[in-house]
Amino acid sequence: MRAGIMPWLGLWLLLTAALALAAPTPYQVAPAAIGCTQVASLRRVAELSLSMSAAAYAQALAQLHCQRVDGAGTWQLLGTHDTVARLRPLPVRRGEVSLYFASSAVSVAALAPAALPPGVWRLVLAGGVAVLLWSMLRYGGQWWRRGRAWRLCGQLVRHHAEALRIRRQQLVQFNSYGVERTTKWEREQAEFVRTIIQPALRGKRLAATWPALAPRVLALIDQVARQVPAGTRAADGFSPDMDPIAYERYCAARLRACGWDAHATPPGGDQGADVIAVHGHVRLVVQCKLYRNAVGNEAVQQIAAARLHYHADVAAVVSNADYTIPARQLARSNNVFLLHHDELPAFAARLARARKKA
Repeated sequence: MRAGIMPWLGLWLLLTAALALAAPTPYQVAPAAIGCTQVASLRRVAELSLSMSAAAYAQALAQLHCQRVDGAGTWQLLGTHDTVARLRPLPVRRGEVSLYFASSAVSVAALAPAALPPGVWRLVLAGGVAVLLWSMLRYGGQWWRRGRAWRLCGQLVRHHAEALRIRRQQLVQFNSYGVERTTKWEREQAEFVRTIIQPALRGKRLAATWPALAPRVLALIDQVARQVPAGTRAADGFSPDMDPIAYERYCAARLRACGWDAHATPPGGDQGADVIAVHGHVRLVVQCKLYRNAVGNEAVQQIAAARLHYHADVAAVVSNADYTIPARQLARSNNVFLLHHDELPAFAARLARARKKA
């Protein structure tokens, strides 16, 4: 807000300075100085006898269209000629005539700002107040809209926290030097913004606030995606350094914790099923893939064949990594579920509920 108001405040100050510079320089006239409407009359006044009575002197001034001033007020200089100066009183009023004075009786006023007409000062003050009020209304409205948009973005990010957390685990990998590779995760963040955040902002007519909020929202997305969900133990048995056999047993243990009768198949001759789990009349076969890169078509093909071999109702591939686009396409056409291992509990619960309803 402060940066936005500065140009308008600067414009108002420049306008005030221009008005002050454009205002006429004020002059003062010495007390008891004589001013006349004509230069000739001023010269004739100088010739009047000082021995005249006060009444006769006043009558002579009136006849010459001259007057004595008391020295109060300020005057605008209209021009000078030899020893004569032509002035008119300030503030300027329509129909008011100018007077000629002896130059020796005229001097510049001590308080120059007083020369600016009171009406102009009021106009300048009103302009300054208008600039401040307009800026407060405009930027106050922007601040209110940004606050509303920020709350909406926070709600959306927290609503999708679990999906964001899983996607970050799938997409952030480490190179050989232990440094995170976040390119895929950054693309996922951009996709989340494009498909979730921005449509919601447009629906609330808050799309214009996004450029100002973008850094904060992206930081919030990353922060939420890094958090460990409440009630989850930090050490739940998973490690990216475990071997594939240990990962299969880990997946089976997560299913058993959900009430399923699950066990890992012996290595070799498993026909593509690493875990077989049963809950009531539901049989689930799982292919477990502990990968650094995205899981491809082969895993989908193997678990689809295993479902037929074991006469299973449901087939799923579980991995710590992401899945390729061809793998996702093949999984959809073969009714195979592609999961992250943290999705196993919710997935198992959905299967159990669906079978109860059936």
